[in-house]
Amino acid sequence: MSSRDALIVVLPEGDAEPIWMRVVDGAPIQSGAGANWLAACGVAALPDKARVMLVPPAAQVALHWIAHPDLPARQGRAAARLAALAASILPADQLFAATDSQDDPARPHIVAVASRADMQHWLLWAQHHGLDPDLIVPAPLLLPEPEAGFVRGQIGGETVLRGTDLALTADMALPALIGDALVADATPGMVEGRMMAVLDAPPLDLRQGDFAKRVRRAVDKQALGRVALWAGLIMLTCFTIALIGIVKQHMATSRLDRESVALAQQVLPGASDAAQAQVELEGRLAARGAGGRAFTAPVSGLLAAMQDAPGVALTSLSRDPDGMIRATLAAAKAEDINAVLLALQAAGFTITATPSQDPGGRTLADITVRS
Repeated sequence: MSSRDALIVVLPEGDAEPIWMRVVDGAPIQSGAGANWLAACGVAALPDKARVMLVPPAAQVALHWIAHPDLPARQGRAAARLAALAASILPADQLFAATDSQDDPARPHIVAVASRADMQHWLLWAQHHGLDPDLIVPAPLLLPEPEAGFVRGQIGGETVLRGTDLALTADMALPALIGDALVADATPGMVEGRMMAVLDAPPLDLRQGDFAKRVRRAVDKQALGRVALWAGLIMLTCFTIALIGIVKQHMATSRLDRESVALAQQVLPGASDAAQAQVELEGRLAARGAGGRAFTAPVSGLLAAMQDAPGVALTSLSRDPDGMIRATLAAAKAEDINAVLLALQAAGFTITATPSQDPGGRTLADITVRS
């Protein structure tokens, strides 16, 4: 936001019209009363970078000057805010307190206290008139800071006094408060100059905390372009790494196939690929009663036969080098084991069985099974 292009709107107390001033290139070019600043300035809308400062009624914002020279600046600022809230008439939860940003512990902190309802009302009024204020500055702070006594000036048609540690409107300037202090009048030119200076360096801004202005971040197209470029490069790198891994696996698989075929050709001279060699080798092993099929077929047949005999347990299982399957069956009754043997024979397997008995009285049968 630029202070060289700005709109200053002073809200009056009551039903009076607001006072506004348009600033362009650091100088006031137009001013008036009411909400017709666009028409009076001959523009359809304020420039996007124009700075908007709202000045609330002086009587509705209480200013406090509170010093805590024995505390660090941040802690002193927080303590001043709490002290200002405690000194207010309304409950603290109905009030909003904003502090200045100066970091000199020796100087008093300025604390502005307003009701939350008033803050919401001012912001809604601004929104209704197409404004989103960048600054909300209390009216007395638009007067020059006096070295002693008071400075008196007109802010939005209202007479305001500012002292070294006190600010009040003219109707509150009682003799008991002013005493014999020197009161210097600020000219309209001095007030205008102070307003434009405040645009760049506000002594206190009420737009903080819960009422801080929400800043919409502009989309950085160059940053988005860089993100897209890096994302593309990362995806390309990942794809290249995956492709290299697939190629390596394919090459390793091809090498293993060639080695397998070379070994198989020692037994099967006519083998031309790994799949054919595997089929022919399994066939030869099966014919000799060996190989994977010579083991899986009898074992699966034995387990299938035992499914109909829940009282039979398999206590041992082994395979001889010639492909013979040996197993030991145990049951409470010999008839249960006989049912398993009959089921194996019915399935086409060749079996032998040698009965015995264990020390616990169970019937045992050492059997052999061959396809």
